Amino acid sequence: MNTSAAARSLQMLGQAAERSATASTLKVFWTITAVVWGGVGVCAALFYVGVLDFTTSTKIGLYSISVWLNSWMLVFLLPKNRGLSKLDLYHNALVVWMLSYLLTNSLWEIPWVLASPFVFHDLHTLADVVAYTDFMRESPLNMYWWVLASFSSVDLRTVNHNSTFYTLELYAFVNVLTVIWFFHLNKKRSPYRYLIPVLGSGEPVAATFIFSFSEVFAGFENMPGGLADTLLALVWTQYQYFLFPLIFGYFGVKLLMEDWRQCRADSGG
Repeated sequence: MNTSAAARSLQMLGQAAERSATASTLKVFWTITAVVWGGVGVCAALFYVGVLDFTTSTKIGLYSISVWLNSWMLVFLLPKNRGLSKLDLYHNALVVWMLSYLLTNSLWEIPWVLASPFVFHDLHTLADVVAYTDFMRESPLNMYWWVLASFSSVDLRTVNHNSTFYTLELYAFVNVLTVIWFFHLNKKRSPYRYLIPVLGSGEPVAATFIFSFSEVFAGFENMPGGLADTLLALVWTQYQYFLFPLIFGYFGVKLLMEDWRQCRADSGG
């Protein structure tokens, strides 16, 4: 088949097979999400009432979220998923990752991008950030500052208007739109739905590489803590966005090829 014939064949593809995450997968994911994110809320509450300080409360939250981002792996371990085909498992894992990605980008990155230029001023050290403790504890409404500044406990680029950090976080809007588009295409059973994880796998990898190594090359000038905090900032909260998109790009290729094979078979091609 020549190139033009292949292109025409792709244009004539009909609907792909229906794929959806299993009820057990979604139940486990949302349960874990409620527990972990609820735990972060508890850390915020304990900070507000004075039981935890800023750095301790935020670091617990960061460690918790970094572990939670691995939730998609449970898809392959759930007893109720044992009867699923390999491709159905890939789709379930992809859905969990997409939902995780949507939540982190919607609940922190986008609010931070929109608010940080107006909220943070003249903050150069962790002590400058911690000095706002009394302000945050004045009212529950002021706890927005805790949320937005939380990552500064390990990375001061969060609050010092670092242009590289801010530019990379702008991709949060693209990330959210692509996730929404994936679920839209999946609902329509589009044979092109898995192009989203395939074509989108490179962006977070490149962005994460720049995010971490720009600070390495700068001599860790924005890292306020010791080795453990630096690893939390540049490795434990980042490896997911470097490694997992490559894995889901692979899953996406397998799912995409199966969709196209099935659609061609249905059309008699």
